[in-house]
Amino acid sequence: MVLTATTGVTLALADGALAGTDRRPGDRRAAVAAADRLTAAGSPVTRRANVVNASAVDALTPAAVARHVPPLRNASFRVRVGDETVAERGDPDSGVAFRRIVLVAAVEERSRSANASRSLALPRRTDRLRLGFANASVDTVRVNGRVVLHRPGGLRGPRRFPCREPRRSRSRSTRTRPAPSR
Repeated sequence: MVLTATTGVTLALADGALAGTDRRPGDRRAAVAAADRLTAAGSPVTRRANVVNASAVDALTPAAVARHVPPLRNASFRVRVGDETVAERGDPDSGVAFRRIVLVAAVEERSRSANASRSLALPRRTDRLRLGFANASVDTVRVNGRVVLHRPGGLRGPRRFPCREPRRSRSRSTRTRPAPSR
């Protein structure tokens, strides 16, 4: 009797474990692929791995999700950020859910005027710069000592370049001739 009871309990536990296993491996693979691709560094909605761009998430459409995550092309799905559904197609209520913890980042563009002969501290996590060289005689621009722009005859017009320094950066311009008189 004890042996039978033990076997019965063991079988019930084994059946419970099997009930909890993945009976829909295709749905699970699609959910994992969606979570991986939407939070990867090269995703159209991220600024870097696991940091999503708030404005890109706001503009996310079901078609864009399906285009970026091929396993979802013919599937129902829902993409949520926090409690908000940002993209949904079909009725995914009976499907598999897979979650990732991400940081939602908002991009703020700032403009500053600077003296070309002085250093300028950039906000943390600045990832790109756009400089305009109106009425300035600047030949070289450095970020943290690294030359990012140089033209012996002087830089002209607007210039854009990446600033890949994860720490606080400093931008410095070098003037090699007097500024033009006004």
